[in-house]
Amino acid sequence: MAKRKSFDEKSKGMHKSRKLIIDTVFGREDNTQRVFGYEKEADKKREIGEVWTDSDGKTWRQEEGFKASVNKMDDVREYLKKLTTCHSEDCKTDTYAHADKKMIARTGYCVVCMRKLEQKLIEDGTWPFYEDYKITLNKLSFVREDKQRMEEALAGVKDHFETVTEDGRLEKWEWQVDIEKVKQDLKNDINGAYDAIEALLERKVALEEKLKELNHSELIK
Repeated sequence: MAKRKSFDEKSKGMHKSRKLIIDTVFGREDNTQRVFGYEKEADKKREIGEVWTDSDGKTWRQEEGFKASVNKMDDVREYLKKLTTCHSEDCKTDTYAHADKKMIARTGYCVVCMRKLEQKLIEDGTWPFYEDYKITLNKLSFVREDKQRMEEALAGVKDHFETVTEDGRLEKWEWQVDIEKVKQDLKNDINGAYDAIEALLERKVALEEKLKELNHSELIK
């Protein structure tokens, strides 16, 4: 019987790409090839602000004169910062009070900047449409939440319920109501919510078009 060849013998003449894959799968280290398929990261010139991921899966950002490690939470922090920061470019508020934080969460602007914006909208005739738009959004949010509660209630409707007592006994209780009627009433209310949502969405689109026409696209959510 012929002697089996070792991997090193069989790999002679094998394409470097294929050998690298096989070495990786079987956990073999290729001491002859430390860099493959990419430019040496230390030698590559990068622009300030450029972000890249190295061969070890670590992310970096090029700063002026040095590179800095990028934490995966940076994007999350940046997003949260936007949610809690006034959107006005001319904002002069140094420290946000509780009222400012609530206003930013609702409108994107601190109290002072929101007052300035409202006055501007009143002066250029946009305010009635913006106020209607805000009310429409609030109604839409309320109806959607109400519909979800009714759908959850419908899914949980039964003609009885069971409970386990402290001594481990299972007790069963039956509702003295027409369960089918309860289900039908919930279905009717859910259908009504769908109709209301459709109407509110149509109004929302119409008001957004009006705000665009008045050159206030920044107010659209």
